[in-house]
Amino acid sequence: MHTLWHMACSGLAMKKALVLALAAVAVSFGGESPSQASDHIDGLKTAIDNAADLTDLYTFTSPENADKLVLVMNVHPIASRNSRFSNAVDYVFRIRPIDDAKTLKPSADTKREQTIVCSFSGGIPFVDANQHATCAFNLGGAPENLRFETRKGGFGAGGTGAQNGIRVFAGVRSDSWFLDLAKVIKFNNGMTVPKGPGANGLHGQNVLSIVVEIDKSRLAAPLLAVAAQTIRK
Repeated sequence: MHTLWHMACSGLAMKKALVLALAAVAVSFGGESPSQASDHIDGLKTAIDNAADLTDLYTFTSPENADKLVLVMNVHPIASRNSRFSNAVDYVFRIRPIDDAKTLKPSADTKREQTIVCSFSGGIPFVDANQHATCAFNLGGAPENLRFETRKGGFGAGGTGAQNGIRVFAGVRSDSWFLDLAKVIKFNNGMTVPKGPGANGLHGQNVLSIVVEIDKSRLAAPLLAVAAQTIRK
């Protein structure tokens, strides 16, 4: 299981930092503050199954509709247009309310947790090249499933599904993380980092993204903790 926690406030362009395996995020519908959640390449299993390797987690208010929250989970740090999501894992957004804005601690009550779980099937060349997505929304009340195709004719970059005010995209997108690896190495080794513009070593690299847009009214509280996980079946 690979986990990435993200502390973020909706409606904000977020700062990011490299972490080893764990980051933390709170989502506020009413305020703005920086957040950090970025993580590339962890462990042997994710090195073998790159599509199970979490890279980034984002949350922000939709630029199209202030009543909706967008959740973004990126995986596979070296994706190509032919990459597919892993059929061996579930991709999970975990959402818990935060009752105290000072401590930012998520509720310890598991019954208050809401989840969005996406799984994939197919994607096997010459057999079933089109990968099929199923996202289960457990937001309170009866679970709701949304199914859609991630690749259509012509092997497009991804696919979308929508129902009951929810939209989901799954597919290839440009890696949004900026990394000047040479400067990071110097900094980590206590060396002087040259001033001036950085060089993005990930320019032109791709990731696989799962993007969910959902009404804020369906979420548990105005202040939330959000985590992303890949869990082996």
